[in-house]
Amino acid sequence: MIFGLNLPNYSRLGNRESMIAIAESAEALGYSSLWTNDHILIPTSLPEPFGNVLETFTTLSYLAARTETIRLATGILVLPQRDPILVAKQAATIDHLSGGRLTVGVAVGYISQEYAFLRTDFGTRGQLADEYIQAIRVLFESDHPEYHGRHINFSDALFSPRPKVPIRIVVGGSSQAALRRAATLGDGWHGLRLSPDAAGAAIATMNQIGHKPDFAVSLRVQSRVGGLVDSADPATTLHGSPEAIVEQLRRYGEVGVPQLVIEPFSENLMDFLEQMRLFAQEIAPNL
Repeated sequence: MIFGLNLPNYSRLGNRESMIAIAESAEALGYSSLWTNDHILIPTSLPEPFGNVLETFTTLSYLAARTETIRLATGILVLPQRDPILVAKQAATIDHLSGGRLTVGVAVGYISQEYAFLRTDFGTRGQLADEYIQAIRVLFESDHPEYHGRHINFSDALFSPRPKVPIRIVVGGSSQAALRRAATLGDGWHGLRLSPDAAGAAIATMNQIGHKPDFAVSLRVQSRVGGLVDSADPATTLHGSPEAIVEQLRRYGEVGVPQLVIEPFSENLMDFLEQMRLFAQEIAPNL
């Protein structure tokens, strides 16, 4: 099993000092990837933690220069809120500057007010995502990019630098529409806080729909090594003793999840770094 790390580019840890320390420590500890969170403008009516958030592409670009080998990923970019051609350019640039280390994770989001702030249509976000993914893929993969859709049109266009190896696009979400989008348009799926049974059911659905042979599956879960989190859902949280967490992880492996992206319960930098270390040294070697 492969382990990535959800980067807390939000709330109290969404600051320069934390980003540098966590990214460099994750690479040194052998984590496979760093995944950012994405929000831009959150209404005051919603609770934290996304009032303070570092923008995802800017953060990854900065961390590309602070790291050498760890993969970088958007996890998950709210794609319909953004211009897809600009997204393709930003992603291709980070991939180039990082030496081909980027994965683009996309989904449709859930905050209608944020869509309104950004002058995009919440009601058609699924349709927009489908079209945007296809347009971005053309820009990543075609020598002569051309796309004609309902919202995006381009031809006789130059797009460079193009990725030497096409950037993988993984789709997030667990609704039926999201699972179909992942299977039919994505190179993989990135789930969020699902139990092993729910993750297994989602994987079975995508297998039934049909997907690419090298389809990548990953799942983000919250974790706390060495203690229980009272407010956490025990079905979707890795917490407790190392032995208990290993047993939970084996259940994820049994249902077909080869990569987990852990999200430590912590808002204190030193504690967050210690949780990273404990997981890497006391949990991961047993799997």
